[in-house]
Amino acid sequence: MSESAIVVRIRVPAAIERLRRARDRAARRGVPAHVTILYPFMAASALTPDVREQVAGIAGEFRAFEVTFATVGRWPGVVYLEPVPASRFTTLMDRCAAAFPEYPPYSGTIDEVIPHLTVVEGDDVDVEEIVEAAAAALPFQARAEGLEVLVEGDDDRWRGRWRLPFRP
Repeated sequence: MSESAIVVRIRVPAAIERLRRARDRAARRGVPAHVTILYPFMAASALTPDVREQVAGIAGEFRAFEVTFATVGRWPGVVYLEPVPASRFTTLMDRCAAAFPEYPPYSGTIDEVIPHLTVVEGDDVDVEEIVEAAAAALPFQARAEGLEVLVEGDDDRWRGRWRLPFRP
């Protein structure tokens, strides 16, 4: 069964994108640079016009905003960038989780969801090398312009299904 996710797509510098595509399995499967808002979301087959309207309504509650990425973080096997302000993403996460309580963030396996943009995730990640390479591309600013629903296809590739803009 194919999955879906609600994300905020982030335009990253070319150096970060090259790093993602070379080293991150999800990026090689078509997942764009993003901050996750709700994953896993419903099966792609359940994404009806009513669901689109509901997610678009949530997006319409928020204004587009600037975000800065200036710090590299790490967890075991993961190198990520920290967004500032993180609180805007946390508010979006909370709003989507409240609207779709049957889909808790990360299936309810994480007590505190921390907004982040994954650069590389995997068991064979040379964390120090990736941290150094990512830090060389910082800081950068991006504009968060809306929510996007991504879906996983039968070919294991991820694609955008809906782009739902924030208010200007």
